Amino acid sequence: MLFTLNFYNTLVLRSTSILTKNSIIIYHKAYHWNADLTENTKNYYKNNVYKRSPKQQKVDFDYLYGLSVVLPALEQKRRKFHRLFVQEGFLFPNELNIPIIKTTKNELNKLLKDNRPHQGIILKASKLEPIKIACLGKQQSDKITHVRYQVIKPSNSPITLDIPTNGTRPFWLALDQVVDPQNLGAIIRSAYFFGVNGLVMCSKNSAPLSAVTAKASSGALEIMNVYDVDNLSNFLNCSSQNDWIIYGAVSSFESKNNSNKSSISINELNDPLSKNPVILVIGNEGTGLRMNILNTCHHQLYISSPNTNKSEYVDSLNVNAATAVLLQGFLGDKS
Repeated sequence: MLFTLNFYNTLVLRSTSILTKNSIIIYHKAYHWNADLTENTKNYYKNNVYKRSPKQQKVDFDYLYGLSVVLPALEQKRRKFHRLFVQEGFLFPNELNIPIIKTTKNELNKLLKDNRPHQGIILKASKLEPIKIACLGKQQSDKITHVRYQVIKPSNSPITLDIPTNGTRPFWLALDQVVDPQNLGAIIRSAYFFGVNGLVMCSKNSAPLSAVTAKASSGALEIMNVYDVDNLSNFLNCSSQNDWIIYGAVSSFESKNNSNKSSISINELNDPLSKNPVILVIGNEGTGLRMNILNTCHHQLYISSPNTNKSEYVDSLNVNAATAVLLQGFLGDKS
């Protein structure tokens, strides 16, 4: 399916520039739309936008904003689409049969909080819910080209994954109470970029899969599956019994104080995916891994700083930056 956007606002894309993302092609073309807002548009804002209140009940939709999120969402079709809001000067074909509301930049701003960068396009769509699971099963095949294993669901109807591989084992990322949506989105983006096979978290004590998270992921949330567990400790223990090796990310300072655990620097990893599938656990932004989660890990993993004169107040990286470094250690090109 081909989506074509005609831009009058050259701040979104430079004139004559072409951006291709799979089947999506965006190009610039001067276009003037001089009509006033339609009566339907005015009525929508009157009845839906201006009546919003902080005391409203929990909503079951998100306002996705920005090209990097809206276009992948439309392509993947994992959400239910309610309305597409486009700024004056945009043309948008309606192959998906979504109600399109043409409006002004000022009216679009009112749909979002904190002046979020919508780039003239906002999609009202259903929320994206993580897939509920309980455990990762044993690896069922040992082929060079493909690896098969089960993702066990609480309903006892497992998902069987058959993934292509270059001789390595599956690699999953587990998040222990990452509560900032910007961090969560950035981690999802890195996970997708490096080819992580699955990302799991406990949604009741993590940041939600919100529009802010989607934007921070630069659209990766629309493409990558995110899984949810009721109890992360139980998930890790069960997966460990099925031969998954679990690494817990800690600071270099914590690695020295937790002497009862094997501690490995990311620089010392030696082909960790050659024998067993792996789960890497990332902790909370401020407090790191909870002790019950750390106790489920086979190894502590830390990042060594090459700065020998660093201050004691800056002993670690931000959680999403640290995650990217660790993913490079496991999944990056070693050549």
